[in-house]
Amino acid sequence: MTETDPQGPSLIRLGKLANGKEFDKLEALWVDALNNPHYSWRELLPIAGQVGRQGAPERADTLLEMLIGWVEENRGPEAAFEAVRRAAVQLPGGKDIRPHLKRLFLLQHDNDPRLADLVGFLLEREDDLDRAVELASLYARLLPGCFATCVDFLVPGVVESFEGAKGIVGVRFKDREAEFGPATLSKLTPRPDDHFPALLLYAPQQLKEQALDDPVAFIKTALRAQRENRYSYRDLKQAVTELLGEAGWRSWWQKAKPLLKRDPMISMSSGSQPVFRLLRRADHYEERLQRRFDHAPDPQTALQVVLDYLGEIAREEKSGRCEGCADEKLLQHFGNGAARIAVACLKDQEPELALAGLALHAEIAARGVEVARPNPKAAGQVLGKLNDPGDLVFRLSESLLQKVLVYVRHSLPDRWGRVWARVLARSGKRMCDLIAKGLLEGGQEEALVTALQAAVAKPTNSPDLLGWLWRTRHTSGAMGKFLAGREDLPSDTIAEAMLALLDSIGKLYGMSMEEKHLKVLEAARAALSTQNNRPLLQLLDGAPKAEALRLKEILSTNAGLSSAHKAQLLGYLRSQHAELFVEVTREWEEPGRIYTTESGMRRTEEALQHIVKEEIPQVARQIGEAASFGDLSENSEYTAALEKRDQLASRATRLETELAMAKVIDHEMAASDFVNIGTRVTARPLPDGEPEVYTFLGPWDTDVDNRVLNYLAPLAQAFMGAKVGQTVVFGEGGEERRWEILAIEPAPGI
Repeated sequence: MTETDPQGPSLIRLGKLANGKEFDKLEALWVDALNNPHYSWRELLPIAGQVGRQGAPERADTLLEMLIGWVEENRGPEAAFEAVRRAAVQLPGGKDIRPHLKRLFLLQHDNDPRLADLVGFLLEREDDLDRAVELASLYARLLPGCFATCVDFLVPGVVESFEGAKGIVGVRFKDREAEFGPATLSKLTPRPDDHFPALLLYAPQQLKEQALDDPVAFIKTALRAQRENRYSYRDLKQAVTELLGEAGWRSWWQKAKPLLKRDPMISMSSGSQPVFRLLRRADHYEERLQRRFDHAPDPQTALQVVLDYLGEIAREEKSGRCEGCADEKLLQHFGNGAARIAVACLKDQEPELALAGLALHAEIAARGVEVARPNPKAAGQVLGKLNDPGDLVFRLSESLLQKVLVYVRHSLPDRWGRVWARVLARSGKRMCDLIAKGLLEGGQEEALVTALQAAVAKPTNSPDLLGWLWRTRHTSGAMGKFLAGREDLPSDTIAEAMLALLDSIGKLYGMSMEEKHLKVLEAARAALSTQNNRPLLQLLDGAPKAEALRLKEILSTNAGLSSAHKAQLLGYLRSQHAELFVEVTREWEEPGRIYTTESGMRRTEEALQHIVKEEIPQVARQIGEAASFGDLSENSEYTAALEKRDQLASRATRLETELAMAKVIDHEMAASDFVNIGTRVTARPLPDGEPEVYTFLGPWDTDVDNRVLNYLAPLAQAFMGAKVGQTVVFGEGGEERRWEILAIEPAPGI
């Protein structure tokens, strides 16, 4: 802009007049300058400030007075207040500015009389007008009922008193109180009216009503109060439980969960204890699911996304919480996607996953969604690619397997029973119950019985099914009554199959020490002990002498029965047929006794204490937390925690019983002239092997790598009683092994 302008004076000229102290000329041109559209009042303020700095504060006040009046008239009170604040910076000691500052500040705050006293107090106290304005603005956010946090307190506070004439604010922090004045007010940080932690403390009824009326708004309130806009499931549960109680939390969570999942501004992680985040932009739930499906790392993960969504909408529709909540476009995408996965998996020689894709596609089509029409012959064609339908168990998750079974039943009405029976033979105990009930209710008794008879005939082929059969055979439900009425599935035959399974698995575990065999062994032991052994003891009760002798041999030599269980069963048999037990027994044959070293005894006692004092309480807490998630039928965490609790309880009981029967190996036993518990033996494999050293100790002292064997193990039992010079034989046929005993001595430390 040039120095002269037909529309008014230029900024350059005005600045020169201020610097030259030509204040009369400047004042005469001031109104024209304010009305000049080529520059703003903000650009004129420093010129008025320059007048004050030139030693003419009264003239500067006049210019600022004119500027503030013009801004208020032409730009409004809010802009005028900004002009006053800027003027206070330019002319901190200006007298005419103070009345405007107070008037305009109060005008923005509805002329609150408390603030009128406060502003008067601050203007008298503070020489720096801008500082006075900052303090007044902070005070205005700390009126009674407002929330604030303080660096000196862990919990938020609520303002309870306000003395404007003294500039004193009283704040309560839960059960403590504090006052703040102009010098300490900066310690307080005002919080919004919906500050979640403060509402939880001081307005719980307001939060409670919001939680019940609008769960989504409730958690958004909680999220806005978090520094990272992140809120955990644990914190959410604690807050809602404080407001609604434990029972209220469960019903609230069932209602809130589907709503939170679907809100486009909330991110909810997967799992039973999700983390919630407030998004910066909308991301709809259906879009997130579609991304998870489209970018799944493998077909099974993609199909699981579809399955979870179908299960979710089915539960919500059944409960009435979310009627019509299924997204038609998403279901269409999932249905056609599942069909494409089925085709691709069939080409990749994965018929199990192909069946799962077909099953989900068919279910979506059955809902009336416009997807590719299902091929009614597809199920039979894909099943033909399977070597054994039982392989479905190993390739699919239980939830996908259930969908496949339902699909096969509808698609193959003439042969579904045989398919289900093959799957039954390979299933775990949870699926055994579901499949067996389905076969019975569907009129497929013959297929069911055939599968059960096969499990009895070959126990190691279907250990879980055999265990389920033994347990269910002695229950009072419909399935128990059905099995009890089958003469082709007698209880004694099933019991002998269970004992044969234990013996085989026990020997296998004794040789391999693999965890997978131990799990099968423990599951079989638990199944056999059903109802505190009543069914098994009933079979022993009143058995004829010849049968009792046969049972004694089966029990005595069984490699899978625990020592305690074996002792109990043999003891009961002895009470019925004492004459069968009149015989000289060696230590390794002594029923109801477990020999061990002192260190083995100590380790086992410590293991028992660890289970009782640490592991079982921990699992109990996990069960409580998992139970609160609701919908126990689909709650994998709850089921897993229950199974772990049962396993720990079973193990603790077994250890407690075995410790009661334990006895420390003494030197007299180890110093015998024959192989005994506690001896170390040097033996030469025949015909021409190098000498090997074996030590025979208790079950808690085993170290297979160093040839320290459990005296109850089959190989150790073959050595027991042998003397120097004798030959020990173990195994049969092509697996037979032979040793010559060279030396026998006490094991070190015995």
